[in-house]
Amino acid sequence: MLSRFFILLALLTFFMSLTANELKNFNLGVGYYSLQLYDEAETYDSDRFNGLSLSASYMFTNRIALRGNYYSLSQSDFAYSDVDGWEVLALFGNGLATQGGKWYVGGGYFNEQWEGTPGSDTFNGLQLGGGFGYNWETIALEMQLSLRDTGDYDDTLGTQTTDIDTAGVLAVILSARF
Repeated sequence: MLSRFFILLALLTFFMSLTANELKNFNLGVGYYSLQLYDEAETYDSDRFNGLSLSASYMFTNRIALRGNYYSLSQSDFAYSDVDGWEVLALFGNGLATQGGKWYVGGGYFNEQWEGTPGSDTFNGLQLGGGFGYNWETIALEMQLSLRDTGDYDDTLGTQTTDIDTAGVLAVILSARF
């Protein structure tokens, strides 16, 4: 499986070098955003927070970028029903500012406010992730996956017998390129 990933990555990098063209350094987009928490007992498996996001990215070069996302999520089956937050990510990859395929890895910081029946809570921390997509002349489509530090989540939502093991994010972003 890992060898297939590296072969695909090598082919993607090769084809991206064939489509080198004018750099477009700014993306502004909207997207689908999903946050899911997992604990040892898998209590949260069916409780995802889903919603919309606004995204702005600045590509310093074809390999280095900075992205900010604002998101608003909801979930009716969980004690907390609304989540509003933001994240800032530094990205390193290939094909970020040119037309063609792109991929990236990176990390950053998130901050979010949860509102619901038990009151409100603020969660923040570091996250690592990556993504891939395609840049056309004026639009881009990509998928971003991130894993977050679970410390704040675990302090509030964990129990004496179960810890929050994983906090994952999936974002699909459609953006205009400038």
